[in-house]
Amino acid sequence: MEIKTTDYGVCKVSKGYYPSNGNMWLILTDADGQQVTVITSNIIPMADGEFCGNITNIGKILWNDILASGLIEETGETVPSGYVQFPVCKLVKELA
Repeated sequence: MEIKTTDYGVCKVSKGYYPSNGNMWLILTDADGQQVTVITSNIIPMADGEFCGNITNIGKILWNDILASGLIEETGETVPSGYVQFPVCKLVKELA
């Protein structure tokens, strides 16, 4: 899937799974194939299709672009890690 972003143009989302626990990861790359950000954060084991949003490394504008794409949505739950509350998100559109 591609996402139109404010600062990075049209970006591609790739999906995979962390080998340590099978949690899903999502990576955003720009038109040149360069990594823009990792959308997910691997904190605790999550349910299928759910992940913790990596809000500590994604600026508010980019996070809002990702949410506006309709690819993911926040569930309203959070997971604490250190001083941060990471939003629990779920994948709304399936990726290959």
